[in-house]
Amino acid sequence: MNLVLILIFGFVLRLVNLNQSLWLDETVQAITSKGSFLGLFIELRGDFHPPLYHLLMWLWVHLFGNGEIVMRLPSVFFGTATIYVLYLIAKKLFAAKSKWPLIAALFLATAPFHIYYSQEARMYSLGTFLAALSFYCFFKLINYPLSDKKLTIAYVFSTILLLYANYYGLFIFLIQILIGIFFLRKRTMELLRNFIVIALFFLPALFLLSIQLKTGIQANIILPGWGELVNLSFFKALPLTFIKFSIGRLTIFNKNLYAVVAVVLFILYGFLIANSLIVKKNRLLNKYRSRIIILAWLLVPIFLAWIISFLIPNYQPFRLLLCLPAFYLVLSLGAVNFSKPLWRFLAISLVLGVSLVSLGFYYTNPYFHREDWRGVVEYIEREGGEESAALLPSYTSHWPYTYYSQDKVPLMAVVSGARVVNDKDLQNLPVDQVKNFYYIYYLAELFDPQGLIINWLEEGNFVKIREVSFNQIKIQEWRYDYE
Repeated sequence: MNLVLILIFGFVLRLVNLNQSLWLDETVQAITSKGSFLGLFIELRGDFHPPLYHLLMWLWVHLFGNGEIVMRLPSVFFGTATIYVLYLIAKKLFAAKSKWPLIAALFLATAPFHIYYSQEARMYSLGTFLAALSFYCFFKLINYPLSDKKLTIAYVFSTILLLYANYYGLFIFLIQILIGIFFLRKRTMELLRNFIVIALFFLPALFLLSIQLKTGIQANIILPGWGELVNLSFFKALPLTFIKFSIGRLTIFNKNLYAVVAVVLFILYGFLIANSLIVKKNRLLNKYRSRIIILAWLLVPIFLAWIISFLIPNYQPFRLLLCLPAFYLVLSLGAVNFSKPLWRFLAISLVLGVSLVSLGFYYTNPYFHREDWRGVVEYIEREGGEESAALLPSYTSHWPYTYYSQDKVPLMAVVSGARVVNDKDLQNLPVDQVKNFYYIYYLAELFDPQGLIINWLEEGNFVKIREVSFNQIKIQEWRYDYE
């Protein structure tokens, strides 16, 4: 097994289906990145992310454009680079002659959850790469003299970039501080100045974070369903994080079968994780401490995000993608930690089998792809005439339509911002010349929980002709009834 082949394999897997339609958040990224530099910061107020990825994409788009594949290529590159950094971490921590680093790299190369977000024009792949890079530099730093200026700069710089790419990187930084306090007591004061420099550089981002938190709180007040949309329920959060880490974004519609798969994976993967904690003399790990650090990387951010979701409802497994390298570090260690070759082979085959089967479903079933806004707009502009209009509950969702539209059918939105539709909004719609509405039933449960838009259409002598769906986006065609 060769590292170069693993990297090529991982890169190719991240290119498959890369030309999917952009979904809502990606089109926001595509349009704002093509706009003015100052416009980025206006949009950032409502986006719970630091500015680094937005700045990188603004430069990228102005150099190469904002087409679907072009927008996603940076995430592909960062995803592939993460495989390499994970290999370096494994090689640094474990015996040089061990094959474990290659197994860890192969696991991440085929990881369905990582592949999905390595294909998304958002900051999750970048954040995961920087988390792995920060930990790699940190592991080297704690094993070498702090007088190594190049290594110190590399750690400080990579960690600052992490914090400016993903707020959840703060949990990674916290773990490193705790490691310095509890495991490196003799060097805590030496490391302290690095921690202080990182914290000081992050301070300006707190101003943006405070604005974003206020925006989120206001949205939660104005839109009663907002919290449920962006946050998993307390008891569902942790089990779903495990299953997403294992099989990616797949959904098994038979809930009983889904539960069985989850329990079986939990038992098998749990056994591998437990096996990874068994220390064997002169094998794999130089120090037991390294296992604790990796487990902390995996578990502490998930646990803290889960607890904080009580106060800030924003828990989603994909936000914790930066823990995924640690997940596969632990699984690969558990697999190769078996003494008998047969058991080792079966364990490695299990993890690879789960990943590859999950990838097969993801690649071949369009339902598991992103929202098909491209299909939505193409259908409306193909079928609609001069007296037609597309209709959205809220203008906050206009980005995909704007991105794909050729202005053949105009778009109307009932409300201009993030709030619930009321009767007055509907009375103010400029609909005198419209005889055919294409109602894009997108987040209607959030913005129009009472169904006022459909009632308004029915009372206005519009009749629903048909309903079509483009990968979870429904379109209802309403035609004026002259009789």
